[in-house]
Amino acid sequence: MESSYIGALMSIFIFGTYMTPLKKWPKFSSWAFLSMMTWGVLISALVVAFVTGTFNLSPVGFFCGLWWVIGGTFCFWAVKAEADLAGAGVRSMGMSILASFLSGVLLFHEKSSFALSIPAIICFMVGLSRLSPSHGGSIFKNWRSFLGGFAFGTYLIPFKLATAAGLELTDVEFMCPFSIGIFFGSQLLIGILQIRRHKFYWYPLAPSVVSVIAGFLWMAGMHGCFWAIDPEGALGYAVGYPLTQLNLLVNLGWGVFVFGEYKTAKERVKLLLATFIILAGAVLLTLSKG
Repeated sequence: MESSYIGALMSIFIFGTYMTPLKKWPKFSSWAFLSMMTWGVLISALVVAFVTGTFNLSPVGFFCGLWWVIGGTFCFWAVKAEADLAGAGVRSMGMSILASFLSGVLLFHEKSSFALSIPAIICFMVGLSRLSPSHGGSIFKNWRSFLGGFAFGTYLIPFKLATAAGLELTDVEFMCPFSIGIFFGSQLLIGILQIRRHKFYWYPLAPSVVSVIAGFLWMAGMHGCFWAIDPEGALGYAVGYPLTQLNLLVNLGWGVFVFGEYKTAKERVKLLLATFIILAGAVLLTLSKG
């Protein structure tokens, strides 16, 4: 199978799974999770860098890491300010799909059949809107989740632009400074939050260890993401990155089959319908590269 498809599937499953065990600890702060998760990200990146001899401090990678932290900040902020975790998640995911698709087509001039890709994007948006709560409010109220989605859909653009301009930095080499940027950006942000709020976040042992392991998994998912968006592969940025966002469906599947969420028949029919619409969009988007 083409490595781009393997990477997309790998990324979808891992990104849809790595936070799932934390459902066991609903009172564990999102910020505490981010703090511990980035330790896992940093440790795994440094191990790979030193084993492969690819340690470096590229400013481009570091900047992309900081940009990723900005996306995470807006999404976590949206969870509280917009009062709905699932709603904030699907809104930001819709924006990241749209931002990455437009970036690939307009900025990197990737080929895509608009007769298929435009209906595909519409399917994504319609399907995700079915998952968003009916009381979600206007776009002006939900601006945090949209800004978070925009950041998550564009944080790899500086690396791709630098690579196109002749920067000799492979995907593996990029992951080292990228992870360092994520770690230091996250720890600085969390430190500032704790100082401003005059309290420290709760770090119990079990969820903290699970969060570090989640960081290891996230790094594996990022490698899959790079295979998916490889410009020499079958998908590219405009198609490969939006497909990795199907991790939401994996996450919802864990919620339904393991944690007993969406208990009523009405909720499950709504979820099933939204899933079919989103998968139809994924199929059309993939075919648009044919």
